Amino acid sequence: MKNRILKYLTNEATSEDLNLLSDWILIEENQRVFDDYIKIHFETTMAMNQPDTDKIKKKLLQEIKRNKNRKVKLALLNTMKYAAIAVIFLALGYFYQTNSSVEERDNLLIPQEESITIILDNGAIETLDPNGNKEVKDDQGNVIGSQDKSKLTYQEKPSANKLVYNTLKVPYGKRFDVILSDGTHVFLNSGTSLRYPVSFLDGSERAVFLTGEAYFDVAKDEKHPFIVNANDVGIKVLGTKFNVSHYPEDRNINTVLVEGSVELHTKIAAVKNADPIVLKPGFKAEWHQLTNDISIENVDTRVYTAWVQGKLIFRNTPFRQIRIALERRYNVTIKNENLDLDEQLFDATFDIETIEEILESFSKSYAITYKIVDNEVIIE
Repeated sequence: MKNRILKYLTNEATSEDLNLLSDWILIEENQRVFDDYIKIHFETTMAMNQPDTDKIKKKLLQEIKRNKNRKVKLALLNTMKYAAIAVIFLALGYFYQTNSSVEERDNLLIPQEESITIILDNGAIETLDPNGNKEVKDDQGNVIGSQDKSKLTYQEKPSANKLVYNTLKVPYGKRFDVILSDGTHVFLNSGTSLRYPVSFLDGSERAVFLTGEAYFDVAKDEKHPFIVNANDVGIKVLGTKFNVSHYPEDRNINTVLVEGSVELHTKIAAVKNADPIVLKPGFKAEWHQLTNDISIENVDTRVYTAWVQGKLIFRNTPFRQIRIALERRYNVTIKNENLDLDEQLFDATFDIETIEEILESFSKSYAITYKIVDNEVIIE
């Protein structure tokens, strides 16, 4: 892999080198190794133009010893044409500041700001500041949960006599966590709504209702199966870790199992009595809404769960899906007038970049032209 890194730095990497390198750097330790090479390569290049040997040497030693807490920023590959030059890493931006071409544009893109809200059982709506702390109370003034920044934890209570629901809504551009009264940890992605009981009933299933995307770490309880209702699909588990993606605008609903096992049930009348589909770890089940078919395939679960750590990873993904994911992540509008581009396949990894940096990277690597008009991105 070190040889492949060197080939990448000297623009000699093949498409195979880039594919392997893109997957290799997903591992944290490998990212640090790659980060070292990027830093040293950059400083060496700078030394050619600024031949202050003592200064460069001192800076290099400082950089190598520094605690490396930054990640590789962006890897972008046009897999349709397998163009080796299409991989770009933005880690170099850490070492210098310059006037970006983004700043030279007539209009700047300003992501919209929306609040995270919780709808209580009585219909009252409260906002949650992901940087603050707050107590959530029921209509009688009893504390039912406490917020600690971007996590809301419900109190463990004896089983309720009746179901009382709360609904947590996370807008585009934000993420949030909720720990239910049974200890189940749910990570909510941008543009997600989760309806759940404040406390579950004794002797019955633990059922929640999802629109959007969430990663579930379900507390094990063999007597009370956990059910995620996503439109016409129900996912039943006892205790496991899995990801469910169910956005209204998406054509399909998918479930990716990381650990344990799940059963998939469909509520469509024509196939309602069919046997449930049991999913094994490392597999993705995808329900195709147009045909009511469910397909199963082995996948790299990290690609589907990376958003929990703040990353977006795509492998062999049409640009249309990447564009929509970026809209959700940054709460911006991206209109594409290049229909052929929407079908192009890319490998991409996004981490801590701004939306402007991502757009510029696509523009430089794939000659994508775009403009910003009335705070909207228009790809031409």
